[in-house]
Amino acid sequence: MAGHAARPRRQVIRLYFGSVRFFKNLILLAVCVLVAVPTVFAFKYRQEAAALRASQDALAESGTPEAGLIFEPELSPEDAAAESAALSADTPAYQSLYPDFYAPQPYAATERAENVIYLTFDDGPSERTDEILDVLSEKDVKATFFVIGKEDEADLERMRRIVADGHAIGMHSYSHKYETVYASVESFLEDFYRNFSQIRDATGVTPTVFRFPGGSINGYDGGIYQELISEMIRRGFVPYDWNISSEDAATTHIVPAETLTQNVAAGAAGKIRGFVLFHDSVQKVTTPAALGPTVDALREMGFAFSAITPGTLPVLYHYPG
Repeated sequence: MAGHAARPRRQVIRLYFGSVRFFKNLILLAVCVLVAVPTVFAFKYRQEAAALRASQDALAESGTPEAGLIFEPELSPEDAAAESAALSADTPAYQSLYPDFYAPQPYAATERAENVIYLTFDDGPSERTDEILDVLSEKDVKATFFVIGKEDEADLERMRRIVADGHAIGMHSYSHKYETVYASVESFLEDFYRNFSQIRDATGVTPTVFRFPGGSINGYDGGIYQELISEMIRRGFVPYDWNISSEDAATTHIVPAETLTQNVAAGAAGKIRGFVLFHDSVQKVTTPAALGPTVDALREMGFAFSAITPGTLPVLYHYPG
C-alpha cells in the first residue's frame, strides 16, 4: 500500500516542475532575489558611508591623520611641472596674446531689465555723431556707440564727447574689414586690440562691451565664431547683437526717416526689451532725423531707455548645433 501511495506523490511532483504554476513561482523567486540583493548592498553601503563620514568628521575635529583614510598626496616638483605642461599644451596659444587686453571686470552679464530699449549705433564716429548726440541730449536718452578705428582728431574728439555725454562706448573692430577681422582668431584679436587701445587712449575709458562686425554669426566667421566669442568672454568682454533693426543699412539707397521709425516701432512690438541697430556713418543722413520720432514712438509704447553696461544680459544670435 505504501508503494502505491508514494507513486502518485512522485507523479504530482514531476507534473508540478513542468507546470505553468512552477514557472510563475520561479519568476516570482527571481524577482525577489533581484530586489533583495541590491537592497542588502545598499544598506551595507549606507552603513559604510556613514562610518566613513563619522571618521572624517572626527579627523577634522582632531586635526590628526587616521589610518585607513585616503589623502591626495602632494605632487613632487617634477610631477607638478609635468601636469602644468600638459595643461599648457591644451591651452590655445592666442590666449597669451595681448596680456593687457582684458576687461576690468570678469564676465557677469546677468541683468535682464524689462520694458527697456537699448539704442545702439555702429561704425562711428562720423560727421553724423554730433547730430545723433544732440538729439539724444534733447530727448534725455542714453545710448551705446560701437565705434571703429579712426585717425582723424575730430573723430577722436567725438569719441570723447560720447563718453562725456554719459553714453557707453564699445568696440566694433579697428579696420571693419571682414576679410581681415575674421581671417583667424589671432587676426581678430589683433584688430580688436587696436580698437580697444585707441578707445582707451583717446577717452581714458577701458571698453568692456563689443559688437561683432556683421553680428556674431556672419558669412566670414563660420569656422571660428565659437572660439572668438569664448575667448572674448574669457577676457571679460560682453558681446551684443541686436533684435530690432532700423534697416538704415539694408540698402545702398537712403531710407526715409519715417521708414526707419516705422521699422523700429514694428520690431519693438511685443518685445520685453530691445537692442536697436542704427548706424553712425556719414552716408546715413536720415538716421539723426529718425531718432527723435523713434524715441517718442517707443516711449508711447511704454519703453524706457538705457545705455548698455557690462552687467546687461546680452542678446545673441542662436548658434547652430
